[in-house]
Amino acid sequence: MSSLRNVAVVGFAQAPIVAHDAHRMAPEMLYPVVREALAQCGVERDAIDYQTAGSADYIDGRPFGFVAALDVMGTWPPRQDSHLEMDAAFAAYYAWIRMQAGECDTALVVGYGKVSEGEPERILNLQLDPYYQGATGLDGTSTAALQASAFMHRTGVTDRDLAEAAARARTAGAKNPEAQIRTAATADELIKSPWAVEPLRSGYLAPQGETAACLVLAAEGKAEKMCKNPVWIHGVDQRAELQSLGGRDLSRSASAGMAACKAFEMAGLKTAADVDVVELAANNPAEEMILREAVGLEAKSGGPPVNPSGGPLAGSAITITGLVRLGEIFRQLSGQASNPVKNAKRGLAHATQGHCLQQNLMWLLGNERRWS
Repeated sequence: MSSLRNVAVVGFAQAPIVAHDAHRMAPEMLYPVVREALAQCGVERDAIDYQTAGSADYIDGRPFGFVAALDVMGTWPPRQDSHLEMDAAFAAYYAWIRMQAGECDTALVVGYGKVSEGEPERILNLQLDPYYQGATGLDGTSTAALQASAFMHRTGVTDRDLAEAAARARTAGAKNPEAQIRTAATADELIKSPWAVEPLRSGYLAPQGETAACLVLAAEGKAEKMCKNPVWIHGVDQRAELQSLGGRDLSRSASAGMAACKAFEMAGLKTAADVDVVELAANNPAEEMILREAVGLEAKSGGPPVNPSGGPLAGSAITITGLVRLGEIFRQLSGQASNPVKNAKRGLAHATQGHCLQQNLMWLLGNERRWS
């Protein structure tokens, strides 16, 4: 592969995830984290060439709400800007592409959301095929249960296995000051929780919350000036598969596997066994196991630590979950993690979009520059 431009994550800030921030609108939640991320880099807004955001006005319940965020991000003097109705990790990917094209040297990436102002389950129904699946009233929990059922049938994974995976996430999340749920739970406790949609229990599902996050990217030459320990992007790829649930094998994630393969190839690695820490945007234990398989790990356990932050099962904010995974890997590799993995030098961050892991984005990051 020909050399690419070395780009690094140089700053990341996130507000604690809460079930409902009753006193602030999304832009008010966003402002402090933008200021904190810039302060980490020792720069003001005029040092940033490009800005991009990920959010969903449909979920926030405020049409064109992303326009208000422009005031927070800084719109004067005029500069390049974009907005994606997606997880903000995909906005970071778009910023990375712009930097590879030489169109900017620094980028501000933000994600924010107020799920309490909308009805996420009803809105996410619109991501489904509108004729055969959306029309039946399926929501995200129901489709996740379909996928979990297919995976359990193929692999023999049991309810107890799901409970143990969820308990590991909850225990890790108890150490994360920004998690929505900061109480550990045992598998015995979680397996007694009621069914959400069988085979998924309420204790196995990511709680939906509200937060805002800001990540700063910088190209080589500027990254070293903005961060003592920049975390370099070694590989990245994103893939999508069919919208129709009946058109793909729900017990696997072909797009996650292909994105991981291409990202590992770019990074000069083979599988996730070659990294030191992994953050997966898995909203239930079955999704985590499917993703573990996709990146080359055993489904149940083994390999590098997965979601030492607690992951989405300790708190998930729609359109921000993937960006937080990227930020958590930055924290691990730069020595700022709340639950640090000893001697971590390389990490994998994942983001997803759509029902049943339809679209997936993989990031490989490391302490050293990838290309000379």
